[in-house]
Amino acid sequence: MKPGYVDTLGEDTARLPGPDDPAVSAANRHLWEITPIRDLLWLGGILFLLWFGYYLRGVFTPVLVALLLAYLVNPVVRRAESAWHAPRTVTISIILFLSALLLGGLVTWLGPLLAEQVQSFAERVPGYLQSIAKQYHVTLGDFSEPLSTIATNLRDDPLSILKPIFSGTGQAFGVLGAVIGTTADVTLALVLIPIYFFFFAWHFDSALTHLRRYIPANYRPRARHIVRRMDEAVSGFFRGRLTIALASAVLYSAGWALTGVRYWFILGLITGILTIIPYASLIGWPLAIVLKYLDGFSSGDGAFDLMTVVVWPSVAYLIVQFIESWLLTPWVQSQSMEMNAVTVLIVVFIGGALGGFYGLLLAIPVAACIKILLQELVLPRLERKAAALSPSFNQ
Repeated sequence: MKPGYVDTLGEDTARLPGPDDPAVSAANRHLWEITPIRDLLWLGGILFLLWFGYYLRGVFTPVLVALLLAYLVNPVVRRAESAWHAPRTVTISIILFLSALLLGGLVTWLGPLLAEQVQSFAERVPGYLQSIAKQYHVTLGDFSEPLSTIATNLRDDPLSILKPIFSGTGQAFGVLGAVIGTTADVTLALVLIPIYFFFFAWHFDSALTHLRRYIPANYRPRARHIVRRMDEAVSGFFRGRLTIALASAVLYSAGWALTGVRYWFILGLITGILTIIPYASLIGWPLAIVLKYLDGFSSGDGAFDLMTVVVWPSVAYLIVQFIESWLLTPWVQSQSMEMNAVTVLIVVFIGGALGGFYGLLLAIPVAACIKILLQELVLPRLERKAAALSPSFNQ
């Protein structure tokens, strides 16, 4: 046989490797075509996007808020489009107009009450400190006098608090820059959020349709099932918690107003907003007792009445907690996160440690989505592998 000649008819003749040979195809694969490396690349990309978004949270916060609002109102827009053939732009414009009208009415109605209670609290802080110092024989030195001056100036001329900023040196200009920067950020967010919301809500369904093209046809039913479960969990959480927070703010304010807590509106509003974050509204309970206790000192009698200071504010808080837990949550938030109390508490702590307020707010829906992905994608594979290995162990 000549050198280099290959006998294709002989069974024992050596065969040259072709392009379809497994060894050749494995050697020619790219790194991202190897499953473990591809999974690591996806994980690294997701972590980088999360870090990048958190690093530029000042820029992305209005975008995320507008996207969340568009996501929450999309069922209403879709229903108006299908039932009444209303254009999406018209429905979105009506929603924006009604929201602005409602917000303006609330500010006009409740804004003076909020400003009056904030000003009253600023005026009474020095008296609270002096009463506590006198009761417990603590020396405050000259600390209360500057507070009294600030409170008086704030009462007589609210803009006088800005005068030291304009008359100071470089440090004052730094404070001025911080104040101006914060004000500009808030104002810009209030302008940008409605604009972003309009365009996100307008193109929300078309964007979803466009994204479906990138999902392989044989995976679409499975992907649709997973996305539907995640949508029910996330939308149920946000819509339910926002509704419960609004109702709780009204109930807390009314309860503490009836029990004589002086700053009932501020405290009820803060506690109601904190209801969005599980277990965070607990902060309002001791604050109500402390404010009632300090108010008793400022009246001059110095007497401690257990029923007035502790029992009645606590009863008001516990009644609202009962209404929230046993009536509002089962009725409004019908979609459960399917997580027990210990898991929710741990998730909230982890979210707060990693992302601050944003982490506290997003911890529960993110954890719910992760749990759904584990239930749908990871756990079934582990069960199949365990079932496949079980016969070999039994033998």
